[in-house]
Amino acid sequence: MSSVNKNDRNRKGGLARIRIHGNPGTDAGRRLGGLRAIVSHTASSGASCFKKLIKIPRLRYSSALAEAFGILAGDGHVGTYQISVTTNSQTDLEHAKYVRKLFRKLFKLRISFRLRKKQNACVIYVSSKKLCSTLGSMGLIQGDKIAAQLSIPIWIKQNRMYLHNFIRGLFDTDGCVYIDRHMIRGRSYAHLAISFTSRSLPLLSDFKHSLEQLGLHPTQKSKFAVFLRRREEINTYFAVVGSSNPKHLRKYRNFSKEAIRRGVRVV
Repeated sequence: MSSVNKNDRNRKGGLARIRIHGNPGTDAGRRLGGLRAIVSHTASSGASCFKKLIKIPRLRYSSALAEAFGILAGDGHVGTYQISVTTNSQTDLEHAKYVRKLFRKLFKLRISFRLRKKQNACVIYVSSKKLCSTLGSMGLIQGDKIAAQLSIPIWIKQNRMYLHNFIRGLFDTDGCVYIDRHMIRGRSYAHLAISFTSRSLPLLSDFKHSLEQLGLHPTQKSKFAVFLRRREEINTYFAVVGSSNPKHLRKYRNFSKEAIRRGVRVV
C-alpha cells in the first residue's frame, strides 16, 4: 500500500472519530468526549456518575400531614434546602423517634437523626429543596417563622380533624404539662395545668381559639403564653386532641400519684 493511500485512510478515520467523539482540540469536543465516557462507564459498570434526582410523593392533605405541620410550626424549621426539628434529647427522645417515623412515612425520603450530647439536643432533618418548596406552598414559612409571624394554614383551619392533629403536633413540641402548686391557709394544694408559649402572635391566637372551639376556657395572662388550668378541661383536651409525646402523657396520667406522694391536696 502506498504511503498516499495510507495517509488518506488515516485522515478519513480521524475525521470519522471527530464526528463521533468531538474534536479533542476544542472545549465542545472535550465536553462531548467526557459525556460519552460517562455513558460508556455507566453501561459497563452499572454505576451512575450523574447526581440522582430526588423525587417526593405528592403530598395530600391528611391528619398525619397536619400533625407534621404542627411539629414543624413548633420545634421545626423549613429552609430552602432542608427541614429540621430540634428537641431535647433527655426529655423528648421518644417523641423524636416518633417524628422520624412520621416523616419517613409521609415524605418517603432519607430521614437523618443526630444526637448532640454536649447540647442535650436531638435533631431530625431531611435534605430536599423540592420538599421545602412544597411545604412552603402548603402554608409553612420558609425561613424565620417568628419574623414572618406564622399562623395555622387555611386548609388545616377548615377541617376539624386536621386542626386537632395540628394542635397535637404543635403542643407536643412547644407545650408544657406541669403541676401548679400553691398554699391556702397553711395547706399545700396542687392542680394540673398546661401551657403553650410562642413568639408568633397569630399562631398563639390560633391555638387559643382552637381550644375555645372545643368548649374550653384558656387564659392568656401574658403576651406570649396561653394556659389551661381546669382539670376537667385538661381531661377533655387529652381525650379529644391527645398526644404523641410520651413525656406529656406520663405527666398527665401520673399527676394524682405524684401529688399524693408529695403529700399535697389535689384540686
